[in-house]
Amino acid sequence: MILGVSSSLSGLEAARFAVRQARRRSVPLLAVRTWMLNTGPRSRPSLDWERALAAEARRRVDEVFELALGTTAADLNVMVRVPSGSPAAALRQYVTTPDDLIVVGAPTSRWWGGTTVRRCVRSSPCPVIVVPPPALSRIPSRRLAQEAIDYTTRT
Repeated sequence: MILGVSSSLSGLEAARFAVRQARRRSVPLLAVRTWMLNTGPRSRPSLDWERALAAEARRRVDEVFELALGTTAADLNVMVRVPSGSPAAALRQYVTTPDDLIVVGAPTSRWWGGTTVRRCVRSSPCPVIVVPPPALSRIPSRRLAQEAIDYTTRT
């Protein structure tokens, strides 16, 4: 089970789904969060910056599990990887068999998915599960605000 870690609402749903599936199937969970150091053509790589970005990516993984589950998934064998580069390429890199499963969150703005989702679905050697955001997040904010106002004025 390979999880593309994101702190978006659909990313939190994807984390919950992946943990449930890993528990149900009794398989380890590989949590992957990528980072990228944008440098110019003449710049030299900075090991300090790369370490800092990798540490921040690792912290973000811990934060996502805390937000999604309220705790760490201590009962699971969770391995965290924080490679540099493209998220889709990194997720595909960790696929070892056609029986693996990639789990990613769908973007809230487009039903057909963002770049990472499209690239994973198009070129993955294993099944890809795209988890939608929670239903409440799909309600337009104006409508949600109006419903909140209507509710408070009724009570």
